[in-house]
Amino acid sequence: MKYKFAIILSCIFVQLQLVTVYGELKPDPRLIKGKLDNGLTYYIYPNDYPKGEAVYRLFIKSGSVFEEENQRGLAHFLEHMAFNGTRHFPGDSMVKFLESKGAKFGKDLNAHTSFNETVYKLQLPSSDIHMVDSTLMILADWADGLLLDSLEIEKERGVILSEWLSKTGPEYDAQNAFLLELLNGSRYTCRLTIGDTAVIRRFPHERLRSYYETWYHPTLMAVAVSGDIDANEVEKIVHERFGKMNVLDRPKVKNYRIPDYSEEEVIEIIHPSLKKIELNFIQLCPKPSAVKKEKDFLVFLQRALLNRLMKVRLNALAFENPSYKDASAALTSFINTKGVLMASVELVSGKIEMGIKEFATQLEQMYRYGFTTSEIEKVKKSFLRDALRRAESKSPVASLSYIDEIYSDFYQGNIILTPAEEYRMIQKYIGRVDSVSLVKLMKGVRKPHRTHYFLSAFDKVSAELPTEEELLSMLAHIRSDDIARYEKNIDVPDALISELPVSGIIEIDDTISEIGARSMVLSNGARVIFKRTTVDKDRIMLTGFRKGGLYALDSVDYVTGLFAGSIVPVSGAGNFSRDALSQYLAGNSASLRFLIDKTRTGVAGSAEKRDMQTLFELLYLKWTQPRLDESVYAQVKEKSIENYLTGNKTDTDKYYRELSDLMQGYSYVRREITDSLINSELRKERILPVFNRCFGSANGYTFIITGNCTFSEIESFVLRYIGGLPGGIPTMDYVYKGDNIPRKNTEFIRKVGDSPKALVSLIFQQDTLSEQLRSFNLKGDIVKAIVRTKLLGELREKMGMVYSVSVSIGATQYPAQLSRGTIGFSCESENVPALIAATMSQLQKLAFDSLAFETEWADVKQNLIKENRIHMQKNSFWSGCIRNTIYNGDPDWDYVTRYEDIIHSITAEEIMIYIHRCFLESPVIKAVLYPKEEIK
Repeated sequence: MKYKFAIILSCIFVQLQLVTVYGELKPDPRLIKGKLDNGLTYYIYPNDYPKGEAVYRLFIKSGSVFEEENQRGLAHFLEHMAFNGTRHFPGDSMVKFLESKGAKFGKDLNAHTSFNETVYKLQLPSSDIHMVDSTLMILADWADGLLLDSLEIEKERGVILSEWLSKTGPEYDAQNAFLLELLNGSRYTCRLTIGDTAVIRRFPHERLRSYYETWYHPTLMAVAVSGDIDANEVEKIVHERFGKMNVLDRPKVKNYRIPDYSEEEVIEIIHPSLKKIELNFIQLCPKPSAVKKEKDFLVFLQRALLNRLMKVRLNALAFENPSYKDASAALTSFINTKGVLMASVELVSGKIEMGIKEFATQLEQMYRYGFTTSEIEKVKKSFLRDALRRAESKSPVASLSYIDEIYSDFYQGNIILTPAEEYRMIQKYIGRVDSVSLVKLMKGVRKPHRTHYFLSAFDKVSAELPTEEELLSMLAHIRSDDIARYEKNIDVPDALISELPVSGIIEIDDTISEIGARSMVLSNGARVIFKRTTVDKDRIMLTGFRKGGLYALDSVDYVTGLFAGSIVPVSGAGNFSRDALSQYLAGNSASLRFLIDKTRTGVAGSAEKRDMQTLFELLYLKWTQPRLDESVYAQVKEKSIENYLTGNKTDTDKYYRELSDLMQGYSYVRREITDSLINSELRKERILPVFNRCFGSANGYTFIITGNCTFSEIESFVLRYIGGLPGGIPTMDYVYKGDNIPRKNTEFIRKVGDSPKALVSLIFQQDTLSEQLRSFNLKGDIVKAIVRTKLLGELREKMGMVYSVSVSIGATQYPAQLSRGTIGFSCESENVPALIAATMSQLQKLAFDSLAFETEWADVKQNLIKENRIHMQKNSFWSGCIRNTIYNGDPDWDYVTRYEDIIHSITAEEIMIYIHRCFLESPVIKAVLYPKEEIK
């Protein structure tokens, strides 16, 4: 199904007795699904978007739950070993081969292990059948050709232990406790994927091979290919590569169950470093049934609509100034094994009991009475419109989406439907879903006396928390109390625009021939650039921007500007309240956001072609008739002050705050938004003037429109709704002139960390750019990839002291030139000096020896070219490309068409010079956050 079936089907199965005649669901005829003689399943879905690329998966129905006690962690360890030597690719030659073909480790080449699944992932060029064959050969090697070399196993022990260390800390401990609660004492509880560190350190090599030979069995496997491929050729290769797999005895697969809770219980986790106070309502239920027949679809549809309705209700309640911060509720599934009825509320110090009571009452309203007619109609309208759009769409669907559906078929048993079949089913059954049926569904699922309540908080509020007896008594009282139905009457005007604006005219009409775009300046000073694209055939995108933003505001308006960008857009517009506008747009694809950024302001929206008039009307309405909803203003102000006063400010938070001040200097734009600052500088009477200062005049704005239409189809909308916007002379000069960065090497060392690991950041900054911004950032992308690859090889593979390394490089020229490179990793405290020294040594080597990165440079070229070819097939790419070219004042319009030539023209010497300037000539901040317990 084109709808995110794998996500939506994560719901609870409920038996419903309905009198109807059910037919068979019609599977997508484009999908080729088969099974080899050895029991391996294969899926092939030909799809030409993106062109020249295919997505591959090796699915295995095995994971940590099948480990023996002395194998704990080996399912995950084995996944790591898949990249350390196979039958056709010994050592690290597989990774090198794939990177030479344009793959990027982590994005195009990856894997994951869970309790009951292991998935290997590839995303590679497919225009050459030999490359397709090689890719399938790699999947076959993973299935049946891992070498499991002794030296490689020993090297990987340190990597796995570093991964374990990277996940330690109080927040991870709380998440782990929550996970164990969901697992409810089942076998899964003692088979966490990361395993037992004692096993990881000492297991004999044959034990790893035993797990591999037992559980990597063809009857538990599926190969999936979706992309721009010849399906017949791929099917032939699958038979050749996987049909001759060694078939040992089929393993006895046990169905490990997670039992339901047997009683109500409260679990409490308190730690001084936790960031929030949260109460989770957890009820375990039967897992969702697979959607194979029409009767299954009706149950799915009810669950899907119920989840949307609960989200819509809680979103609406969020604007009624609740005594809690945030809330959610859903029927969901867990590791394809169990269903979960889950609700969660984030509470506020000083209002904990009030927040629990309010949220529990709102849940009870939904469980007891269901939803209003207007809520249900709004959600149905939107649901149907989404399905119709998918059914009628001529736009391509990404191959990755089909892979998600194949996952759902293999692991969950859900049949893959065409969008047309899905829409037919929704039309057929959506009329059966009403408030009565949803209440019946919830009553069938909900078991209050088999619910656990997971309460986590920081220690400063422990005295405010209810005891177990108090919490259970409070919730029982709410369930038995008289509660009124939820009611909300919304007055919805008939039209967005009551009076049509006077159209503008085109004063300058030009072309940007390099990218095949048309450029116009309208009579109000707005510039419109239109580029016709052919990828997304049903939608148009509309974006707009102008220099300015928060940094162009007077310092006394800065705080007001921070809030104006969030308050005004959710206050409605014209005669429409926020709720009325949402109701009016239900089922309409048009959406539009207004943004106030630090250095620019803008709009971003899109719509199906049939709804494009609504998109332009929305722009005009929100631009010319912004509203300030005083209740929204009051709530945002109150909540912001409350968040500051009640938030848990740990020593780690202070560390990062001080580091930020060291990196960027202190100024009015860097101030912490405290209660006193909000009270003194957030001024209600300035909200609309500041918003209008950003958007009042269209003069100087550039609007970019991309889509599969002609300009004549949208010309009248452009002239009326963009050309009709007010003109005038805007003020765009920056008041804030830029950061005050350190001019010398600095060490920033603190021993206040909350976890047993040390966090290292090496920060390199300069306030000048050595070349034009686009060229600087392109070389930054190249250097970032090279440096990360070399550091992973040194710090992870050779030294075995880190699990991962992050490298970022970026630059801006507004409000002043600034470049920053950052290298970060976590490790054992005693390894910090050696790892920093090794990092600096690698940078020194790369800056003076081109042979040190010759292979990596060739691989990065391939990856950048591959990624660019894919990005060019997206509307969003062209919109962003045009926007950034104009915003940064870059005159090189044919940059995109010359991209591959530019990549090839960059020399190794230029890369060395860049590394030298970025890392070796820049002042460096060596920031290390050590754990508290290691203070000496």
